[in-house]
Formats: sequence, C-alpha cells, structure tokens
Amino acid sequence: MQSSVPELIAGLCPDHAEIEIFNEKEADIPLDRHWDLVFFSYLHSYYEHTKVLSTLFRQRGMTTVAGGRHAGHFPDDAAKYFDSVVTGEPEANIPVLIQDFEKGQLQKRYSLPSLGASAIRPYRYDLIDFTHNKVRLPGIEASRGCPFTCNFCVLTGHEKYRFRPIPQVIDEIKTRMVWNPNFMGLMSKAFIFLDNNLGGSPKYLRELCEALLPLKTTWGCALTFNVLKDESLVKLMARAGCRYIYTGLESLNPDSIKSMNKGQNKLSEVDAVIQRVFSAGILLSFGLIVGADGDTNEYLERVPEYLADLKYFSVTFLGIVSPYPETPFFRELQGEGRLLPGTLSRDYDGYTLCHQPKNLHPSEVVEHFTRLCNTLGSLPNIAKHYWSKLTMSDMPRYKTTILFSGPEILSIRNPLKNKARRYIAGQDPLEDWDAQQMAKLGLEPQRLT
Repeated sequence: MQSSVPELIAGLCPDHAEIEIFNEKEADIPLDRHWDLVFFSYLHSYYEHTKVLSTLFRQRGMTTVAGGRHAGHFPDDAAKYFDSVVTGEPEANIPVLIQDFEKGQLQKRYSLPSLGASAIRPYRYDLIDFTHNKVRLPGIEASRGCPFTCNFCVLTGHEKYRFRPIPQVIDEIKTRMVWNPNFMGLMSKAFIFLDNNLGGSPKYLRELCEALLPLKTTWGCALTFNVLKDESLVKLMARAGCRYIYTGLESLNPDSIKSMNKGQNKLSEVDAVIQRVFSAGILLSFGLIVGADGDTNEYLERVPEYLADLKYFSVTFLGIVSPYPETPFFRELQGEGRLLPGTLSRDYDGYTLCHQPKNLHPSEVVEHFTRLCNTLGSLPNIAKHYWSKLTMSDMPRYKTTILFSGPEILSIRNPLKNKARRYIAGQDPLEDWDAQQMAKLGLEPQRLT
C-alpha cells in the first residue's frame, strides 16, 4: 500500500490546473523543475527531508504547502519552512487555499472544519503511474477514523469515525477507478480500501459488501480484529471480493495489549479466527510490535514459539512501538520522563525506539527486533506460509493473493538493510543527503523530547 494523498489532493484541484504527482517511495522528485504551487504530505520521520525540499523550492520562487498529521500537530514549526500549513481536512481547505493563491491572497494557515465524509471527492486515478510500482493497486476511501482509543494511535482524540454514503463509493469504483494493467491482467479489477478501519461500523461494512457483490471485483482492507469474530460477516466479505485483510494484532502478550488499551484483541480467540478467515478465501495478515510496556525478555524470546502455536498466522509487518507526539502514549511517557534524550522527528518511523520501556533495556529491544526480523522475514518462513495457506480455499484469486504476499513477508527484513543503524533514538544520524543540505541551508532538526 502506497500513499494516495497526491491523487486525493489532485481531485480537489480546479479543472484548469496542470498537475504532476510524485511519491518518493516510487520515484525521485526532479529538483530542477518549477511549479507554481507544491503540496507536501509527509510522515513524521520525513519532516527534515521535506523541509529541505521546501526550502530549496522556496529559494527558487515556488510556493509550498505542508499538510498531514505532523503539520497539523506542529503548525507553528512547519510555518517556518512552508508558505502555508493545512491543519484541517483537505476537502474543506484545499479548494479555498487554491482560490486564495490564484488571487495572491494565500493565508499562512488553513483550518476550516470538516465537511463530513460525504464531501470526499473521487481521486485522480488517471494520474497513478503503475510503471513505478508494478504491484500497486488503486485505493479508495469509504470511511475515515476509528471508534477505538488505542493509546499509541495517532487517531485517538483527533479523528472521529465516519463513513461515506455507499452509492458514492460504488459509483467511484464503477466509473472512476483505473486498474493496474501489469502482470497480464492478474491485477485488473483489484483495489484496496485506504480506510484506517473499514470495520469501524460492522453494520456499514455489511451493507457495503452487499453493494459490492454485483461488481465482481477483488479488494483488500485494514480493520480491527474484533470484526473477524463475526463469521457470517467474514463470509460475506469473501463473497463480495475481499481477498486481503490487514489487522494490527500488535502483540501476543496480554500485558502488552493491556498497556496499549487495545481491548478489542482477545488472544484466546486468535487461532480459530485466523483459520476461519483463510478458509473463507481471505489472506489475513497482521503486524506485531516490540518494545511495549508489557514486553519482557521472556515473552520476546518466545514469540516464534507462540507463533508456531498459531498454525495459520501470517505476519507481514514487524516494528518497534512508536510514541507519536499527538498520542496519549507520548504524553504519558513525556510526563514520566521516559522519552530518550536526543529524539528527533526523524526517529518516529516505527522502527526506532524512542522511549525507555518498563521491563527492558533499549539494547534488548533492538536485539529482539533484529532477531525477529530475520526470523519472520526468512525464506523458510515464506515457504511455510505458502505450504500451509495455498490449499485452504478455492475462492477466485485466493491463490494469486497468497503468492503475491510472499515478497511482503520478505520485506520484514528491509529495515535491517542499513547496517549502520542502531534503532535507538538519538543514536542514528540523519540520511546523508538531508544532513548535508540542512548544513548548507542552516536548518536545525526538530527535537521532540
């Protein structure tokens, strides 16, 4: 899954605008080009990089705008490096911003209130370049937010759960979506829901699936584990074309789950639920994180053993718990003085320990993280995944989905490719190019402790 924010913003631009979109995960931004107006949406860990780009562009007379969760939480800091900052939802603010820009009256900040989920406009699918990422799927939003209050989640306390009218969603899929043409059509009529939690309202999800049945498309989504306990709903999702679900299981340790306020995960039910989802014809993939306050050396040593007991597990993400600055977890750690010294915005990337856990030394967290990356992302583990899953269902495109998931499991090892990394906040330097440019431009990194 790649960010679709560029296609979202493009869909809010006027018809006369000439638009180019760039995703740095897929292609480099050409630094010798000129644009009138440049929108940046970025993750916390890319703030230093993005403000370098903005500074370079502004020096050449371009107008830059920052948006996204980091900019919304640190608008005063972002205002030092961007001409304007959007702190509200794009549907309400982007059209107004562009009108002001065209009149020469750009404001420093745009924070108009949300217009509601029904105001979400169709994305500019025609601008997606599938040559840069051959396995990318087009994405669509049916809902935003999440009804749960996990203490480490950036949504908690900031974004209410709401959903779009189903006829809007179906019409967008039928009339606007552009399909991935690669792999001889194997990915045609396949898309993903970009929602944080497509199952935030099981009633809405059921009605959405009923509406999807006639389309005969294939799709994937992310949702919380509690939804999967409804066997009839899972079977309906499969009939409606769902072939992939990601859920943040986060931990197999009840103490860690409790420390995250993630009460919707009941580990005693995990194995039966996983088997039921695969048998319905859906690849269920989940993520695990290490470094939570309930984690101990004994638990982390035994994670492979616990996973072996879950016959049908499929882990495709492994990270280190990150106390993002807008979360209750960050405020708790800050109040207790447990944030590590020298922490930069760059360190909030999901692969760097930014705090002192209650039961572990930081070096122990890193040791467990690197060991588990190598174990879970190994070729033998992928072979076991294929062997145990391929024959569990005969639903259309199920086997293709299983085969495509192998590289995703292998990617668990990607964070280990940089051998110089320490994975502890304040101990990993900025990327070389960013550090060089920041020194030339006189920019300081944002310190968050």
